[in-house]
Amino acid sequence: MPGEPGYRINLRRGETVKKALILSVIACIAAYGCATGGQQAASTEVEGGGTTQDSRGFEKNYGPAEIAYQSAQQFLAAGNYDEAISHLRTATNVKPDYLEAWSDLGKTLTKVKDYQGGITAFERALALAPENQPLIASIAYNYLFLDNLDKAEENYAKLLVADSLSYEAHVHLGFIYQKKNDADRAIYHYNQALITQPMDAQTIGSIASLYEKKGDEAKKIEYLKRAVEAAPDDNRYKTQLGSAYMKAKDYQNALPIFESLVQAYPNEAAYYQNLGLILSQIPARKAEAPAALEKTLELKGDDAFVCGILAMVYNDLAQYQKAIAAAKRGLDLKMGQEPILYYQYGAALSKLEDFGGAIAMFQKVVATNDPQWTDAARKQIDRQIALKKRAEAKQQQQQ
Repeated sequence: MPGEPGYRINLRRGETVKKALILSVIACIAAYGCATGGQQAASTEVEGGGTTQDSRGFEKNYGPAEIAYQSAQQFLAAGNYDEAISHLRTATNVKPDYLEAWSDLGKTLTKVKDYQGGITAFERALALAPENQPLIASIAYNYLFLDNLDKAEENYAKLLVADSLSYEAHVHLGFIYQKKNDADRAIYHYNQALITQPMDAQTIGSIASLYEKKGDEAKKIEYLKRAVEAAPDDNRYKTQLGSAYMKAKDYQNALPIFESLVQAYPNEAAYYQNLGLILSQIPARKAEAPAALEKTLELKGDDAFVCGILAMVYNDLAQYQKAIAAAKRGLDLKMGQEPILYYQYGAALSKLEDFGGAIAMFQKVVATNDPQWTDAARKQIDRQIALKKRAEAKQQQQQ
């Protein structure tokens, strides 16, 4: 803070650096006055600057604006943006038509997150070079940072006038329309951007997410496949594609994706969980599902939902004691998921012909009023009562 010793020391150092840089610029200017053989070239002193002849004999002017600009370049190279901005402002004040100084001032202000100041500087530069496309793009980009989507859109549209296939314009217009929830126009511009950069995985992935919002799962999968082809080492797109296949119940296509993911990321519980869910839905591979689900629990710790799925798979495999153990494990956690856990517990007890115990479990399911499991549990209660009566009648006959 001002007044503290460290502040004064840093200030003195800043003044020293500033003086040294200015002296170095003046020395560079003076060097232009040296001809070969050590003889000084003809030069004329001017107030606040100077003129000199270059090696070809052409006159070169260095006024106060040029000196300030060169000093700014030195400060930029040193990462001292405050001093660079100060010198660039001096250059533009002395020479209002100094295009390079206005442009660099805009870039530097943007770098220090003064986006409005950057826009003002870029617009002054653009007035001097109205067809300069990078300046228009810089103005549009700064408006994006200010979240002024309309002005950003207006400036990116200008780029398309000069180049109808401008990647920068199309990809940012896609982003703008995506932010405006105009999915169709966003998709159009993203696709136009892909004409010039067809392997832009991020843009392809953005299109996939837009189709997901539109509820078009087929198009979503189509673009996710393209994203995986464009960036085969990016597991995000593989994960999204595998999950999309799962949502579509296309387990055969989902399976190789998650098999490759668990190999590449052997400590990622979520991949084992999805693999286990997929294997549980493929009859020929169902016996492999418990191992993947058990691995999930090993990696992430006990999870009631995974325990419920594991109990269900064990019931499908006629391993009823393991199903009961998995259901109990999940219930002991008291983390929710009681409907599926009680239901699978009851299903296992029924197969073991403990019909009374099964009825008690299904009644607990009904008590939860869970929309997914309650109706099925009611039907199971009626079925268990019938099975219990049949078993009792059979026992009486045997006696």
